[in-house]
Amino acid sequence: MKFFSSLLLALVAFPAASNSQVRATVVLTVATPLAIVERRVDENAAYIVSRPGRILRWEYNTKKVSTVLNISSLTTTGNERGLLGLAFRGDFAYINYTNTNGHTVIAEYAVDKSGIFRTSSRRELMTILQPYANHNGGDIVTGPDNMLYIGMGDGGSGGDPERNALNTSSLLGKMLRIDPTRTSSKPYTIPTDNPFVGVKGARPEIWSIGLRNPWRFSFDDDKNLWVADVGQNRWEEINLAQAKNALPGGRGSNFGWSAYEGKHRFNTDQTAPASVMPIYEYAHGSDGCSVSGGVRVSKTHPIVALRNKYLFSDYCSGVLKGLQLQGTKLIRSSDLVKNLGSVVAVQQTSRGIYVLAFDGKIYSITAGNP
Repeated sequence: MKFFSSLLLALVAFPAASNSQVRATVVLTVATPLAIVERRVDENAAYIVSRPGRILRWEYNTKKVSTVLNISSLTTTGNERGLLGLAFRGDFAYINYTNTNGHTVIAEYAVDKSGIFRTSSRRELMTILQPYANHNGGDIVTGPDNMLYIGMGDGGSGGDPERNALNTSSLLGKMLRIDPTRTSSKPYTIPTDNPFVGVKGARPEIWSIGLRNPWRFSFDDDKNLWVADVGQNRWEEINLAQAKNALPGGRGSNFGWSAYEGKHRFNTDQTAPASVMPIYEYAHGSDGCSVSGGVRVSKTHPIVALRNKYLFSDYCSGVLKGLQLQGTKLIRSSDLVKNLGSVVAVQQTSRGIYVLAFDGKIYSITAGNP
């Protein structure tokens, strides 16, 4: 993700313009919302990640917003840092944030019935050193297999200077997969079917390699993995890794960075061939400069115009786009809603599809005029 100045925000601060099929309506405004996540046992609310360090519980019916966790003293928001991601698993929550030294921390909290995070239960699972202040990734997702998936950027600066993304001895530039269940000696468990288990010199937490900054990713109803990977100088990309052998998508996948930016050669000293090329890429310019994923809508979604589309946006364009798919084959892309500001995420809950903008606005995407 690339957080730019307020000047850019002002340039795109126009009323949202929708096509006739869908429209966007502001339903809530909070401080820098980055993710909206549901908890299965709390069907009347969603939980919002606020970058300065708060998890907010938003009651759908009453619209009440309350703080259920505040870690603002544990993080800073310089560059691309802050509280970046949230996932739930059973009675526990897992957050992804950068600490005051700029390093990535994955921490666990027990959550009570009212949604309050019990700070006394805090347990750190991982601390991953970050050499620079950008490309922290930040998303964390409970996968369809109930494992935790963690998107890690390549460590930052520009051009992957430390060549982390294709280096299997580094956790940077990867998709990680762990079981948060502690063992007698470790704060988490390595799933035995991770692709690099038993490979000499490789980190067994790795699920996929070759990522630059997988700011937002998601799984669809078929367990396929969709990764919106922020590009370097010229190309933004959306990747699709199909589920195989009853496992979620992405196992052992190489998404190409930094040998490739999108479908184009980048660092020529990186020769590992990409096993997953982008299903869609676009050049920097009028279409944007920093992709913000992204969800694939189900085939039975109530809004017919959105069915089976992958929805995403861009921090610089402020346009909600849809990729029309036939199975896993891309048919076309289309603009759905414009003037959404600096979009940081497109997310889905049981109550609908939401677009989150850097200026604090959360938009609900609904059916437009018939």
